[in-house]
Amino acid sequence: MPTPPLFTQPFFWDVDFESLDNEADRYFIIERLLEHSDDRSFFWLLCHYTDKDLLEIVKNSRSLSRKTGFFWRSYFDLKEGEIKCLQPPSHRAGSKSWSD
Repeated sequence: MPTPPLFTQPFFWDVDFESLDNEADRYFIIERLLEHSDDRSFFWLLCHYTDKDLLEIVKNSRSLSRKTGFFWRSYFDLKEGEIKCLQPPSHRAGSKSWSD
């Protein structure tokens, strides 16, 4: 069970780092390092995972910030509508929920 390199550990402050698996936890690891990383961790991410892996998370994650979404939109030459974190939320702020 290969874990991410030790220098990435500060970016996984909220989980048991030793239990992370590069493949089984691929989505979580990529998503976290796309949003929070330093140069060394960022370059490890680019070398360890394929563009296809990165694109899957960039396009489908709603957890990424707009700033991160705009960076990767430019990097991969995507349209804004292809990236879920750049789309407006499905609910309206201030609207009542079904449970109110």
